[in-house]
Amino acid sequence: MSALNRLSNWLFDLTYAPMAELPPWASLGVISAVIGVVMLLAYKYTSWQSQIGKARDEIKARMLAMKLFKDNLGVTLSAQGGVIWSSFKILLLSIPPILVAMIPMVPLLAQLAGRYQFAPLPTGSVTEVKVALSDAFAEKEQHGETEVSLEATDGVVVLDRWRQGDSRQVWWRVRADRPGMHTLTVRVGDQTFMKQLPVGEPGSIQAAISPKLTNHYTGMLDNTMMLPWEPAPPADAPVRSIEVAGLMTSVAPDVLPIPILGNWIVYFLVVSILFALLFKPLFNVRI
Repeated sequence: MSALNRLSNWLFDLTYAPMAELPPWASLGVISAVIGVVMLLAYKYTSWQSQIGKARDEIKARMLAMKLFKDNLGVTLSAQGGVIWSSFKILLLSIPPILVAMIPMVPLLAQLAGRYQFAPLPTGSVTEVKVALSDAFAEKEQHGETEVSLEATDGVVVLDRWRQGDSRQVWWRVRADRPGMHTLTVRVGDQTFMKQLPVGEPGSIQAAISPKLTNHYTGMLDNTMMLPWEPAPPADAPVRSIEVAGLMTSVAPDVLPIPILGNWIVYFLVVSILFALLFKPLFNVRI
């Protein structure tokens, strides 16, 4: 998965670089428009267009029959049943291309979230850093056989440390004194794990912002797919995750000052669907 994440990061960074200086609504608008057209073409070439077109024509014919024979109950009911069946066929025929589209969309949405959902910590703010340890290492640490420490680069001050009872989680409070991309270093025994800590105004950090790095799984989902920007600890590492609480809640401003539509994911969906519909006649796609 780490190789796929590196490839995804490289491809998106390469694509995003020419638009990095644009306002969020413009850069996300361009990305959304391109993705909408690409997904439209992907739908065309992964769907059974002839059968979708046939089902569409059947719906039109039956709608016309209902209009022409509206006084004939039998014809009307038969036509209504045919419309429902043809609509169901279109739904079934759309499932394979939708499943195919989900493969690139999951890493794409993760990449977009890193740039349009999260914001750096405000300068001067105090936040908590949570480190989740493996069961085996946490037990050793509690018995004093080894130790866990947190260090930060200049501009970030580590204030204090605590843990609750026999919890597998260790907490620190840190203060972000200076803008920039800082590094937190967790020392666990003789191993080190690093987490980036962006500080500053929204938009001041050009790199993707990640609130957490983890090697956890949720069911069958590898969480590194949704948090691909920093190397995750190996599966057998003593550290399971490093999370900066403030980055989880430091949300980037809406891309537009419009309720609901300004939310980046809503804006992305609206613009991509709009461009797909605009280009649908040009590429002769049956949906």
